[in-house]
Amino acid sequence: MYAAWVIASGHSRETGARWTGTTAVHNAVTTPSQWLETHVRMLLVHDDDSIALQVVTQMHLAGYEVDWASSEYEAELSLRYRCHDIVLLAFGDSGVDAFELLRRYRRLGGNAAVVALIPRGLLASPMVVLDGGADDYLTTPFDLEDLRSRVRVLMRRPHRVQGPVVLGNLTVNQLDDQVLLDDMPVTLRPSEYRLLTALVNEPMRVFSRSELALHLFGRTRAASGSAVDVVVHGLRRKLGPEKIVTIRGVGYRMRQTA
Repeated sequence: MYAAWVIASGHSRETGARWTGTTAVHNAVTTPSQWLETHVRMLLVHDDDSIALQVVTQMHLAGYEVDWASSEYEAELSLRYRCHDIVLLAFGDSGVDAFELLRRYRRLGGNAAVVALIPRGLLASPMVVLDGGADDYLTTPFDLEDLRSRVRVLMRRPHRVQGPVVLGNLTVNQLDDQVLLDDMPVTLRPSEYRLLTALVNEPMRVFSRSELALHLFGRTRAASGSAVDVVVHGLRRKLGPEKIVTIRGVGYRMRQTA
């Protein structure tokens, strides 16, 4: 599924509420069965409670499940530990270097679409943001219906196909379904390749076993953590035990070399 990324720069706070739909919760962790039933999940990062509530409410009414992070720290945690299809980055507020956050996300292999929220007059040209990795932008203040329209368009686009993902001596080229280790081809089973591409496309994220089971089996079968463990074991045998890191009690992620 194609993902959209929207981040709002906000000043750092010690605490911040996270809304799922229109319900405010602190440090919420959704169970696998809850997020597996959700069609599209969005992350909004914004430091203004009133604006965030408006966006969360309207996007929820449009059928999206929305998480809200009020600081860069919360955004990093949410992107790492939760599964999002859409993320909405506002530029210009204090406390978050939105350009750096976007650059780091792209450098680490993040392939979601990015919608930049840019205050009027902040930049001489929005091309600076687009050239920096964003896929679209809105000038703030913006109409919420316009935002909903942009998101619908992004979700209809095909999945972004990038060049080869290189993590140390491992190269995954999804254009020709080729995996190289030390420049030598590696033969993988279809299930191993599906799981590996999920991990390398977002190497900074920790995937739960339920998320990876969704990549392996889709929505037609029950999530199986043990089946994921078997596939991971096969990948470690072929690629080396150090490539995939186990996060105890959570799941797996790729070892970051960037």
